[in-house]
Amino acid sequence: MIKNIAIIGGTFDPIHNGHTEMAMYIIKNNYADKVLIMPSYFSPHKDVDTIKSFNDRVNMINLAINGIDNIAVTTFEKKYFEKHNDKTYTYEVLNELSKIHPECKFNFVFGFDSIKNIHTWHNYKQLLKDYSFYIFDRENDELLSYDQKIKFIDNIKSDLNIDFNYKLFDTKILNISSTTIRNLLLGFDTNRDLLLKYINKDVLNYIIENKLYGTK
Repeated sequence: MIKNIAIIGGTFDPIHNGHTEMAMYIIKNNYADKVLIMPSYFSPHKDVDTIKSFNDRVNMINLAINGIDNIAVTTFEKKYFEKHNDKTYTYEVLNELSKIHPECKFNFVFGFDSIKNIHTWHNYKQLLKDYSFYIFDRENDELLSYDQKIKFIDNIKSDLNIDFNYKLFDTKILNISSTTIRNLLLGFDTNRDLLLKYINKDVLNYIIENKLYGTK
């Protein structure tokens, strides 16, 4: 029996409630048997020292999803990098996962902003052809209605001449970024209550205890 696996990739530097909202929505609505949160090891898109921070990011993800059924962290990108000694591009990582686990169907999860910039992704045409996608939208984004977003994606399909499989969820996730959280952490004493709206309290305590992101 084929297992339906959703993968949420990213740097998670740090993980925030928007990430966990996506994972829980997928499980709650039976869009996947399991969600894997896969932090980047050597990200081609981020100008950060992701290798150095990898263990902390994994620890924070584990704290954020502790006690939530069918959601787990995977360190597969680290294993991929150690085997190939190369940047961990999404297409190659998904290909290797599919070879190792032929009993699974992998669906990649990302935000609507990513599909708008899919042309910047490595081997993006083959990625779209070979895999299915769950696409989320952030709250407070009124630039396009749901129907307009569907039309936008369908125009991408037409322009690329690729009939890729996707599901755009008609729900909104928390409109926050890890960059904003890192900036708020620089003023932790003033921003503590606001930060607790955006990140798990155990994650926040881990950041403070380990003096991450410039906290003291």
